[in-house]
Amino acid sequence: MERVVSPIIWPPYPGVDLRRGMNGPSIRQAQERLNILGANPRLATDGIFGPLTEAAVIAFQRSRGLAQSGVIGVVTWNALFANEVPSLPPPPLPPPPASVWPPYPGVALRRGMSGPSIRQVQERLNELGANPRLSTDGVFGPLTEAAVIAFQRSRGLNSDGVVGPITWNALFLRNPLPPPSAVRTIVIDPGHGGYDSGAVFGTRMEKNDNLRLSLAVQRLLQAQGQRVIMTRSTDVFVPLAERSAIANRNGANLFISIHRNASTNTAANGVENFVFTTAPASTAQAAQTVLNEVVAAGVQSNRGVKRGNFAVLRNTNAPAMLLEMNFITNARDNQLFDQNLETYAAAIARGAMRVTR
Repeated sequence: MERVVSPIIWPPYPGVDLRRGMNGPSIRQAQERLNILGANPRLATDGIFGPLTEAAVIAFQRSRGLAQSGVIGVVTWNALFANEVPSLPPPPLPPPPASVWPPYPGVALRRGMSGPSIRQVQERLNELGANPRLSTDGVFGPLTEAAVIAFQRSRGLNSDGVVGPITWNALFLRNPLPPPSAVRTIVIDPGHGGYDSGAVFGTRMEKNDNLRLSLAVQRLLQAQGQRVIMTRSTDVFVPLAERSAIANRNGANLFISIHRNASTNTAANGVENFVFTTAPASTAQAAQTVLNEVVAAGVQSNRGVKRGNFAVLRNTNAPAMLLEMNFITNARDNQLFDQNLETYAAAIARGAMRVTR
């Protein structure tokens, strides 16, 4: 009799395809899982997607009858971590209370790791009186580990020095950003789409990056109880006038158009946020609020809030901004975009919540 496979996958798919040349905690999870499943040769769990990891992924895909691309997309990820496989980690905890912000990053943070989520933990531990005070450098070293253990002991938690979902929720169980008293309507506009690819760099198309990030922002805002309307949720063309009309028909409280920047100068980099040329100061301040959150998540450069005569800004009644998320023509910006996609999404969502309070 055919077994029914439970849909529970833990850890959840990180939201971006993992491939050779990338690095990060999700790749370390995949390496650990491949080792559990008998990768030969055994992989170094360094979080770096190199040729040996790629070969192990291909071997796994071959063993499961999947397309042997060497890329860990959602199908391969779910096959790796499906609970029909022995040694599955425990199922996910119930969603955290709405007053937990930022949301758990989806991977346990531990000594030796680095990144924006660790910087958030360090800042929060400092707020709670870490002694000695931590350097907020995003590096999980021995002092950060000691501060985590001290915090866990103070809350009666397992004192392992690892920031898993329970410790994360205990750290951030507060209400610095209460949801608005009424549900607000936020329109997220993934730029371009369909036959309009936007900027292109090699095989990379702006329209795809815009949609990936926008869907992640949608998910996080909806988790905060907001009404989120997408101008597109798939790879389709939507005229500029219709994008504004969608916002106006639905009485949007905020409109965020998400794009990637491009330049013939491949050294150009960073993030900038546009408002309409005659937008009021309150709209410019809203754009600055969102930009500040994105910059804090880690960018090469802050190009500031600018004014421009873009159709989606000109024709939208709600406070509207056009966020240029890194340069698609800059290799480092592309690397940051891929590595930090979920972190950037959380930053945009956090900025939107601040604006719509």
